[in-house]
Amino acid sequence: MAGGQGTRLGSTAPKGCYDIGLPSHKSLFQYQAERIARLQAVAEKECNKAAGSVIIPWYVMTSGPTRRETEDYFTKNKFFGLDAKNVIFFEQGTLPCLTTEGKIVLDSPSHIAVAPDGNGGLYAATRAPLSQEDKSHSVLSDLKKRKVLYVHAYCVDNCLVKVADPVFLGYCINKQADCAAKVVPKASPSESVGVVARRGDKFSVVEYSEISQEQANMRSDNNELAFGAANIANHFYTTSYLNSVESFEEDLAFHIARKKIPFVDLETGEFVKPSKPNGMKLEMFVFDVFPYTQRFAVLEVARNEEFSPLKNAPGTGSDDPGTSRRDLLAQHRRFLEAAGARVEDGVQIEISPSLSYSGEGLELVKGKTFTKSGHVQSLEELDTLL
Repeated sequence: MAGGQGTRLGSTAPKGCYDIGLPSHKSLFQYQAERIARLQAVAEKECNKAAGSVIIPWYVMTSGPTRRETEDYFTKNKFFGLDAKNVIFFEQGTLPCLTTEGKIVLDSPSHIAVAPDGNGGLYAATRAPLSQEDKSHSVLSDLKKRKVLYVHAYCVDNCLVKVADPVFLGYCINKQADCAAKVVPKASPSESVGVVARRGDKFSVVEYSEISQEQANMRSDNNELAFGAANIANHFYTTSYLNSVESFEEDLAFHIARKKIPFVDLETGEFVKPSKPNGMKLEMFVFDVFPYTQRFAVLEVARNEEFSPLKNAPGTGSDDPGTSRRDLLAQHRRFLEAAGARVEDGVQIEISPSLSYSGEGLELVKGKTFTKSGHVQSLEELDTLL
């Protein structure tokens, strides 16, 4: 899910193109592409397959404002070493913008103002034609053609995401889940995040605004928060489940986001950019399908290993480029230390995902002490940082 424009970051490029300031200056897209390449290589080795025989197709959901630039970015960077035919771009839909009274907003005298339909637009987008030239070809038809049975979906703005995580996929397959969610423990009872919980006998995401202070502070017998499973937009689906969503999609409710929506004043013809929220955008959320799932599963993972979202402008101090960079480099320090190395205080080493997906393959650093900061693409380059 990569339809975001990165406006809150002060960026004019799609969010996946953003550089969080790592020593390598790799973008979020490049990091995820290299993780896919590494996981393909690990799978080939573990299963005694020929080089190049394992393929993990990557479906990149863009939006109207980001599609062309996203495709151009991948082309310019030669798809970061992946085969272009295994990177499939598709586009989420749009919905009309409304005034606070529920009337349609115009952004010109002859054009309705529209906005992306939220990450819940994923489901309809998988059925839409991938191109105007071939209207029979969609994400769902491509999955069927490739005989893909399971799908991992995530938001592009999480620098720690384990793309196509074999642990998550294996857990869900073992549970025979149709749909599943990864969660992390809430950082505090007051953290402004939705939680996965039951409404009656149905799983759903309960927004933080829907939970009272008393409920937010409730604890279980083992002293964990009763409502502590923070949703991180990291999901598993079977392809048969994705095909079934159309049967109940009309029952899903739209969510209202109050936003500043530029419009044309029909009396004066003037184009107006409001300074405060003046209307409503309609959104669908990717988790809206949870209550319609027969076999649902939840996997809790460590926040510091798998979740560091990029939401805010540089210098904010929370969910910004600095915290993303800090969390990723801290993880790489843990990779080296777990492999038996010592990293001196203040030293920051970035390990390319093409070298290690999740800390594996670093056995040669055992007993070594790293004294210099830098980024490495190979085991040989690690020796230059001793």
